[in-house]
Amino acid sequence: MLRSKCFFLALMVLFAVVLSGCGTTPTATPIPPTPVSVQLSWTHEYSLASFYTAELNGHFAEQNLDVTLEAGGFVNGTYIEPIDQVLAGEVDFGASNATSILQARAEGKPVVAIATILQRSPTAVISLAAANIQTPADLVGKTVAVAEGGATQLLNAMLTSQGIDVADVNIVPRPGFGVDPLLNGDVDALVGWIFNEGVQVQEAGQEANFLLLTDYGIPDYSNLIFTTEQMINERPDVVERFVRAVIAGLQDVVDNPEQAAQYTLQYNNTLDQDQQLRRLQASIPLIQPARTQVGTMQESVWQDIQTVLIDVGILSEAIDVNTAYTSSFLDQIYSE
Repeated sequence: MLRSKCFFLALMVLFAVVLSGCGTTPTATPIPPTPVSVQLSWTHEYSLASFYTAELNGHFAEQNLDVTLEAGGFVNGTYIEPIDQVLAGEVDFGASNATSILQARAEGKPVVAIATILQRSPTAVISLAAANIQTPADLVGKTVAVAEGGATQLLNAMLTSQGIDVADVNIVPRPGFGVDPLLNGDVDALVGWIFNEGVQVQEAGQEANFLLLTDYGIPDYSNLIFTTEQMINERPDVVERFVRAVIAGLQDVVDNPEQAAQYTLQYNNTLDQDQQLRRLQASIPLIQPARTQVGTMQESVWQDIQTVLIDVGILSEAIDVNTAYTSSFLDQIYSE
């Protein structure tokens, strides 16, 4: 009898254990974040704020990404070229411009733009309002400072597109990044970015006039995000998650530039927050022009950029621009 009771109790204990096990949900093992690295095009400042908002507002975390942002600019007098860094496998993504991407593609380098931070080029001929330079024709006989190289070629292309003989404009090398030559009357105009040098003129208490090159048929995607063909083909899920996060961060910049300016100082506390805010506010119409979605690129703009580059001799022949960029990730994001 005792043996039967013991056997019965053992069965009851086993039954209870089985029941308790049936009611327990196994704990899922978290998937570790995917490490991702980005080579920025310049030192930490306002033009890269979409990466900061993507990080600090949790958009990278939402996509389960652990992102490292590598500052760009000059190291020991040598410029860090994002395209070289990405192609060398040092980083997964980079920030660059359409001109550089098209040049790289023409040289057989497999880089592909996946989104743009700026939809319109900020490059402009900047002058003081007192000079009354309202159209490109007003530059005839004037002295214009411009950085040597690509910027000079684009200025020449704009003048030529307007039927102006380049020889009729006194084009001189721009000596530095500031606007003192303009403020001091050494030049009548200079070529710079509307939300950088243009804001500097206003901060000096002067009213400025702007001739945006894109308004005269000289477009550019001056600040875009790219990766490699291999990354797109082998890790499309990571690329899509990264684009989602940066696009969300870019929208945050548009919606709340004050916050974006604050975040920028977390990456570079030597900056002035008010100055960063003014530049961000001036950039918003170029980040999201009317009736557009942030980050998007157009084939017609890529074609126009290539045409200008051929006209000024930067490219010797046309390539298929559809190999230089893809909107597939943006299309997927905006179709949902």
